[in-house]
Amino acid sequence: MASPLKTATTPFGFNPHTGVPPVVDFTPSRPAQPTGLVGQVKDAFAKVARFRDDLNLPNPGSFEGVNREVKHTFLTNHVFDGARCDITKVLTPNFQVTHSFAMGAAGSPSTYNFGTAFIGQQSFLSGNLDTDGNVQARANYAWSNTNVSKVQSQLSTTPGHSMLQVEQDYNGKDFNLNLKAVNPSPLENTGIFITSYLQSITPQLALGLEAVHQRPTPQQAETTYSYVAKYTGRDYIATATYQGFGALQAAYYLRYSEKVDLGTEIQLVTAGGRRDAVATVGGKFEFRRSTFRGQVDTTGKVSAVLEEKIVPGFSFLVSGEMDHGKGQSRFGVGMMWEV
Repeated sequence: MASPLKTATTPFGFNPHTGVPPVVDFTPSRPAQPTGLVGQVKDAFAKVARFRDDLNLPNPGSFEGVNREVKHTFLTNHVFDGARCDITKVLTPNFQVTHSFAMGAAGSPSTYNFGTAFIGQQSFLSGNLDTDGNVQARANYAWSNTNVSKVQSQLSTTPGHSMLQVEQDYNGKDFNLNLKAVNPSPLENTGIFITSYLQSITPQLALGLEAVHQRPTPQQAETTYSYVAKYTGRDYIATATYQGFGALQAAYYLRYSEKVDLGTEIQLVTAGGRRDAVATVGGKFEFRRSTFRGQVDTTGKVSAVLEEKIVPGFSFLVSGEMDHGKGQSRFGVGMMWEV
């Protein structure tokens, strides 16, 4: 007796005896949906990350440096009185020392300051010692391209002027987060603690928040908040800052050309029944062998500093300031020498 026929099939399930092809589902399979609260949170964070990557927003810089370009056009750290001489000696490509002399300033004796600086691939170290016995030290270490730890300290012979500051700075792709502690004392539960965050909203606009928590004593505590908006154009930057104690600051920086920078700033204070306002306009002008900085404000103060590059590594400085409101003036000359 003949054995029954066996049904032959093709690899795709086609039956040659019936002639009926199978139904093949070509619909692409969907990824499994996350289950549970943890899975849903991870999925939400992933969607937000993909959305931010698609926006391709720039890093806005730090909250503390939103007005850095305007400050560079002002003369806050450039005006001096009397005679000044700075000699910098580069000992190695990464290490240098500086000798600074100041004399003849009104109301202050002659001083000498010795400074050192080390610049490595991931670290930065600097220290300063003056004739009054004050010591300043600073150390930065970059754990990565985005994560930097900073420590700054000052030991002063004047009571109450010593300081320790610990800082952690994180630069994300489109945000900056900064944590800072000034004179922290965990045992006494005192210190100043600052947290700031700056986030790019569009390629031009960034918004930020800063919280300052002060504990001068364990029984006293105060927290103030500051808000900032920064708009970056092609050749200009406009910022506005509101501080919780009733101060408003607005600044505008213009990159007029490769050799001309202009900046203006207005500060309004309304705390405690005050109605004070100060506007400042400054400019920085680069010439072939010199740099000129000028500044004027609404209090009647006019300042100017000229740096003339005599030869490579040697510059001559002239500084002047007239305060018409107080009837005071300052004048200084100086030299900067790098050997």
